[in-house]
Amino acid sequence: MKRVSNISAEVLAAYIEGNATAQECRAILEALPYDAELREILQISELVDYSVLAAEQVPEVIPMAAVAAECGEQNLCSLECERLVLEQNNIAFNWESLISVAVKNRWLKSEGTALHNVGRLLESYGLVVTRRYNSTIDDIASALEGGDSVIVAVDGGELVGNVEAEKYEDILLAESADHVVVVLGYDADRKVVTIYDPNSPNDRDSYPLEQFMDAWNDSKNYLITITTETMKSYKPQPIDLSDVELTEDLTELQEAIAENAHDIWALDRQAQGWTYGPQRDDNKKQTPCMVPYSQLPDIEKEYDRKMAMQTIKLLKKLGYDLIRREDNELYRLLKQRLAQSAEVYHCQICQHPVYKYQVYCDHCGNKLEIDWSLHK
Repeated sequence: MKRVSNISAEVLAAYIEGNATAQECRAILEALPYDAELREILQISELVDYSVLAAEQVPEVIPMAAVAAECGEQNLCSLECERLVLEQNNIAFNWESLISVAVKNRWLKSEGTALHNVGRLLESYGLVVTRRYNSTIDDIASALEGGDSVIVAVDGGELVGNVEAEKYEDILLAESADHVVVVLGYDADRKVVTIYDPNSPNDRDSYPLEQFMDAWNDSKNYLITITTETMKSYKPQPIDLSDVELTEDLTELQEAIAENAHDIWALDRQAQGWTYGPQRDDNKKQTPCMVPYSQLPDIEKEYDRKMAMQTIKLLKKLGYDLIRREDNELYRLLKQRLAQSAEVYHCQICQHPVYKYQVYCDHCGNKLEIDWSLHK
């Protein structure tokens, strides 16, 4: 494949970054129909993010940072559900105090309550709260039969059959765990789920199991169970990380993280009066592990390594990417675009997304008429 246009590499780079002049953009757009290599270069530049992601297995992300917010202007659906659970357990409370404590601890923010913070107020009242993903309707039934209170995260639009919301979601190819409800009952014979929904004027509403599951699936079946029984059988169910694969550079981090974790543990033990001893002796506060990481037995090192790897994998499972800091233009550009990613701007002509401070649209070449001084 041969280039038939005389577009320079510098002009191409400026075009891709959105900094080419109108004349340069016009020249590139006019050359595209008959310059196959130029088209390929631009297609590759547009797909570079996807090709980077394809280099490693991308896990199905757990929406732990999603926000339960679909409830009035103050986004209080989580607090409304927790209020009901307090009433179910005959625990006295003050509504204004609930809000105050939630705001003070940043469990409740203006945009709502993050899913991983749903139930924190209940914990402060001494209730035992467990959280897990990838649950089943049988898990809900078992919790209810055991006398537990149950809160689940759902897509509020799908729950009530909001057709417009579902159409919008299909367009975006996205799922939305934006609401929490209390499950009051499940009739397995009729396949009906009864809930308390803070958005509903009713004390309880019933939904066909299929409709409820569609809405619940969007939170990866996030289930919060609440009980007063502190000694109730505890079944640890950590998040499944089996689909998370790490690139070589992240794998190399495990030893550094493991060694630092051991040092943190040892420092904490020293502060409690523990010292080295050939055998563990709780009365004398002695342990053979009070040595540098390099001197630990392999079995102890493996524990620290496992915790390190699971922590890195969990970050990726929750939707975070770890990026090594580099002193180059590409890294600086990436940081700038990530910092601006929450701010969405569009070309006035083609409506293609553009980044803050771009001069020309890298899709159609239009000079952007955006006053960036108003978007600092």
